[in-house]
Amino acid sequence: MKEKSIKINAVLNVMKTVLSLVFPLITFPYITRVLQVNAIGKYDFSVSVISYFSLIAALGITTYAVREGTKYRGDQEKMNQFASEIFSINLYATIVSYILLFLALMFVDKLKSYNIVIGILSLEILLATLSVVWIYNIYEDFGYITFVTFILQFVSIILMLLFVHSADDLYKYVIISVISSSGSGLFMFFHARKYVQLHLVKKPPLKHLKPIMIVFSTTIAATIYISSDTTILGWLTDDYHVGIYGTAAKIYKIVKQVLNAVVAVVIPRFAFYIGTQEKDKILQLGKKLIDYMVAICCPAMVGLFCLSKPIVEEFAGVSYSAAYVPLQLLSIALIFAVFANFFSNCVLISYKKEKIVMFATILSAVINIVLNFILIPRYQESAAAFTTIIAEVCVCVISAYESRKIIKINCTARNLISTIIGCVGIVICCMLAAKVIENQIYLILVSVIVSGLVYAVVLILMKNTVITDVLERFVRGARG
Repeated sequence: MKEKSIKINAVLNVMKTVLSLVFPLITFPYITRVLQVNAIGKYDFSVSVISYFSLIAALGITTYAVREGTKYRGDQEKMNQFASEIFSINLYATIVSYILLFLALMFVDKLKSYNIVIGILSLEILLATLSVVWIYNIYEDFGYITFVTFILQFVSIILMLLFVHSADDLYKYVIISVISSSGSGLFMFFHARKYVQLHLVKKPPLKHLKPIMIVFSTTIAATIYISSDTTILGWLTDDYHVGIYGTAAKIYKIVKQVLNAVVAVVIPRFAFYIGTQEKDKILQLGKKLIDYMVAICCPAMVGLFCLSKPIVEEFAGVSYSAAYVPLQLLSIALIFAVFANFFSNCVLISYKKEKIVMFATILSAVINIVLNFILIPRYQESAAAFTTIIAEVCVCVISAYESRKIIKINCTARNLISTIIGCVGIVICCMLAAKVIENQIYLILVSVIVSGLVYAVVLILMKNTVITDVLERFVRGARG
């Protein structure tokens, strides 16, 4: 099978991720003003509850399937059997997830006032299973997903503008959000026949379960430290504080997912090189990715911290202005989250070190939950954001330390120094802009444009290899 261009895959996957975030990015400023803080809090709390049951349905299947499936993509018969076994396990786990969700809605009093919202959101569980996204990852096909995502985003935006006009339209918004985020599942399921022929396996072989459950343990711990903030905040306080924190978390998630999209593209190729024992290519790919991550993540973190208040007020409205403090805290967690994702999923899991990742995430989850119960009653949404920093740092440090035992991938010293100096320039530009510009939109635009130019100039003058590589590619492309 001919290798697909990582550059093309990166562009497509970033586009797919951006498109999946277009719906909340475009509509959230409207929705926050129409539904108001309490309804948004109700929605965010329901999403956090559903995330646990979605996790049960997903198990650790995607990560495991991508790692193992790359071995079979040259043998159609073996690939058909492998994919059918994995899909069957996924389907059975989905049934178990729905049973547990039904029992929770029946017997947990706290959830009864959220039953309708949670019930609608539960459609995402089935659609995620049907999407068989791991098949597309195995074959490094991001084009179809990007196309379907674009169509559904466009349709969803139109539906929202047509049907969501007041606080009474919360349920309509929930339905539309399901279409936007998970509606592609049906299309992807049928289109997957291009690659494999799926059939139900009544008794999937047990050999898959152990590695899947190890990854699942890791994933559930990660979900706990990601979602427990919102869940515990909703349990110990009220929908208002959840709405404030949810606003900050949405903005943080948008930035983080865009950055993680680049890492996601490299995972299948990393696993392929590891399987063929091409150490030179692994080192080359890993070093290049680290340099790019540093050059992109650091200014994103600094810029988000400096512009948190105007971003929150323009994105959600002045009534949500309190969200800027948790957003500043979450911006600090950004770089640790992206690097933790790289070391955990790209290095450790590719080298079948799932147990290390499991330990790191479980430890982080425990610390996060304990700190949430201690700090949230007093500091509400700020505590939830602070505990996220601690969790992300914990996973990042452990996974980075263990990864270096396997393969030493370092950032280029010149690139790191130039990035730090460039970030200082970003801070200065944002501070000066804040002193002379009162309009929030103009402040954001001027700060981003000017600080971006200053950052780029610093990197060029200090001969940062990332910016020189980008410029060289641009020049070659312009010349045809």
